[in-house]
Amino acid sequence: METFFSLVLMTVFYGLLILAVFPEKYLRKISHFNHHKNAPEYLKFSLATPIFFSFLIGYTIAATMLYFFVGF
Repeated sequence: METFFSLVLMTVFYGLLILAVFPEKYLRKISHFNHHKNAPEYLKFSLATPIFFSFLIGYTIAATMLYFFVGF
């Protein structure tokens, strides 16, 4: 239970840290699928993709840290 709580807490912390450190325009460059001419306007201004990628990277960092610090 402590490991799960640590994983969730660290994922939220690192995800928010990545959102705060990296500007939104750099996180948008990761996903090019909604930046072509035929994409609807609401997709071009959506923040769901940068938020998803920042929390995915935060989860990866948190899982790696927990693996090395709790696993050993």
